[in-house]
Amino acid sequence: MLRLALALAFAQSGFHGFVASLPLAMLAAGRSDAEIGALMGFAAVVNIPAALVSGGLIDRFGARRVFIAGAGAFSVGSVLLATGLVTAGGPSASLLAVRALQGIGLAAVLPAGLSLVPLLVSPARLGTALGLAGMGANVSLALAPPVSLAILSAASLPAVAGVFFVTVLAGALLIWSVRPRERGEGEEPPADDRTARARSPESRGLRTLWPTWRGSWTAPVAIALLFLVHWGVVVGYLPQRAAVAGADIGPFFTGDALALLALRVPSGYLAGRLGSLRLILAGLLVTTAAVALLLVPPTTFLLFIAGIGGGAGAALVLPPLMLEFSNRSSEADRGSAFALFTVSFSVGIAIGSLGMAPLIDRIGFENALLIGMSCLVAAAGVALVDRRLRQAAPLAAAG
Repeated sequence: MLRLALALAFAQSGFHGFVASLPLAMLAAGRSDAEIGALMGFAAVVNIPAALVSGGLIDRFGARRVFIAGAGAFSVGSVLLATGLVTAGGPSASLLAVRALQGIGLAAVLPAGLSLVPLLVSPARLGTALGLAGMGANVSLALAPPVSLAILSAASLPAVAGVFFVTVLAGALLIWSVRPRERGEGEEPPADDRTARARSPESRGLRTLWPTWRGSWTAPVAIALLFLVHWGVVVGYLPQRAAVAGADIGPFFTGDALALLALRVPSGYLAGRLGSLRLILAGLLVTTAAVALLLVPPTTFLLFIAGIGGGAGAALVLPPLMLEFSNRSSEADRGSAFALFTVSFSVGIAIGSLGMAPLIDRIGFENALLIGMSCLVAAAGVALVDRRLRQAAPLAAAG
């Protein structure tokens, strides 16, 4: 599990290394907030169809191969920036190409890595293991933005890209050493495994790479999508707002990731024993409070506190959601499940960043953030009406 978590951390730096540095580089190059938001949000738009295809590819060809392909997409994007073939002030089409590669990379790496987790641990440890795997992304998010900003300040955007090209390569090398465990004696697949295998890519031949869909995934997909709208607003527009106010955005991302690091594994452990609903509702409440702090003029300290609150809320929401996707899927379609989990992230982020681009100059950052907060309330409503979320956790029921 440790190698998988490290592989996820290194590989996803190819995405997180640019969430703060690229917007600021584009701002310095004279681009408007609306243009920056659209360019940053384009990665999420590309991520949507790419993740759907990745789900089918994972189910058919295996998670490690798809993970490496995603790392390759990250690497190409980094090379384009590192060599100066694409610049922050250059043609928008070239920056769109880089963001597309970054979106494709995330679409492959994240679901591929998460779909490996149930193959590495016993069912009793699944919640904790999913929390640990998720920490890989959090380590990347904690370290990559401040490191990228330090490099950007000391050197240039090409230097940032060169550093993260190396880390992505390290992630690709690590993932190849990850091997599934042997299933224990008497350990059986999930109860609905036979149904999933009847729908699996192997049983359908080569007709399509489109992912499997289960009706039981509807609520987790909706909750994840609604939860991420506020994050799209934050990623698309908070760095510029902080820079104009003279605040440092780096501590916000660091605080967010540190809180996730501290709470993600305990949250996964509790989700496996207490059930997901209470944790999800608590996380949505904490996130709403943290986002409210961003409605006032930002300072570096306030951004750090808001980041901690947002990270704590996400730590309570995301591991239970991942556990729900895993429990509602099988080995035959788990790639599809986690690909749709990634798609829901991308749609939410795209709504918050790209979707707000035509409106941000008219309604302002604060009103855009209020829309994100309303989506958090809607996510709580979806969680409350989902029957399976109201059921006791498997381990709690067994005890």
